[in-house]
Amino acid sequence: MLTSHIATVLRQAVVTFANKEMFYQNLEILKALLDKTTGEDVNLHPQFMTEDLWQRPNKAPVTYVDIYEDYNLTIGIFILKPNMKLPLHNHPQMHGLIKVVGGKIKVTSYSLNTEKTQQLDNKNAAVVTKFITAERSVETVLETHSECCLLEPEVRNLHEIESVGGPAAFIDILAPPYETATPGGNVRKCSYYRVLREIAPSVFRLQEISSPSWYWTDSFPYTGPDLS
Repeated sequence: MLTSHIATVLRQAVVTFANKEMFYQNLEILKALLDKTTGEDVNLHPQFMTEDLWQRPNKAPVTYVDIYEDYNLTIGIFILKPNMKLPLHNHPQMHGLIKVVGGKIKVTSYSLNTEKTQQLDNKNAAVVTKFITAERSVETVLETHSECCLLEPEVRNLHEIESVGGPAAFIDILAPPYETATPGGNVRKCSYYRVLREIAPSVFRLQEISSPSWYWTDSFPYTGPDLS
């Protein structure tokens, strides 16, 4: 039996992130495979790319399809309603690969400036509010024919992703996953941010916030080809 393309992507992702030997060579192979991945390879349902679905009452603005997860990586599909975005969030010491398989997205990303990051005590609240400094990268617009977008542990590790001109779907590979330990012994948590102000050309002050109330997800089962 022939191996499906998405199973080949998964196998290469496991090799890439489970073994640091020849990591960058394996990452290039993974990127090349992901560049060729389409909605048909994961059986992206046409209904998700219609306006009607997203107008249904109580429909979550984002749907997530869980494809695979282990201690080293997760692979899934995010599907966004028209003009919806994943809020600005972080990838603590993680690699991320994004490949559009439906519609069009805009990626706005920032690189964390750890030297200028500080934690300030908010005297008007019972909790400590985090403020960080980050440098904004050039916005990237991605479509189905675009190469995958790479987000690295030290570069473009904070970002928001917005659908453009209609619904959009993209494969998302994260390594290591959230809730795993960082080299410093902390646990990787997904934190959300808002932009406060520009303090130098392309350098911004950000504040950590709770997950925005307008952002929530539902799930849909993976119905694509066999992954074995």
